[in-house]
Amino acid sequence: MCAESELELGEAIKVIVDGVAVALVKDSAGNCFALGDMCSHADISLSEGFVEGDDLECWAHGGRFELSTGRARTLPASEPVPVYPLTIVDGDVYVDVTTLVDVAAYVA
Repeated sequence: MCAESELELGEAIKVIVDGVAVALVKDSAGNCFALGDMCSHADISLSEGFVEGDDLECWAHGGRFELSTGRARTLPASEPVPVYPLTIVDGDVYVDVTTLVDVAAYVA
């Protein structure tokens, strides 16, 4: 999808993987995540939003999504966004949009 070096700390970028829009995010700790790029509240690109701690905030209405689970944390978003497996091999980022991350381990 891209080189890891293209991902800035605390920023998101949009990539298209097999026709699926994905927001690639590197949080302030350097951890990388791949989330569905469309806000579940409205048809808004999340990659244009803001990384705040371990959340990605939609720029349009302020809905926040947890990076590791896609869980909606604030209204007006109430539904999660998909989270895809991401791997980094030799400095290159790969995302598998054919499966979803098993978030059960993250959700209490």
